[in-house]
Amino acid sequence: HLYLADFGIKYWGVVQDLDFNIYNRFGERVFHTADPGTCWDGTYHQLMQDADVFVYVIKAKTACGKIEKKGTVTLIR
Repeated sequence: HLYLADFGIKYWGVVQDLDFNIYNRFGERVFHTADPGTCWDGTYHQLMQDADVFVYVIKAKTACGKIEKKGTVTLIR
């Protein structure tokens, strides 16, 4: 689990072809970006989400090659 105020990949270096998604426990996508500088702030449709566990899926191309990361992030209030 990751515990963060804003969740993103700002510090990965140069990122190309980013597909970054976060899903709630019902499988609904609550966040998507192709911009490495954009982080999820815990909102969906401009509404703060309840404290819960969310699933993230990140696919990207970096200087080190293709990366695929999946895991969970815990949103706490």
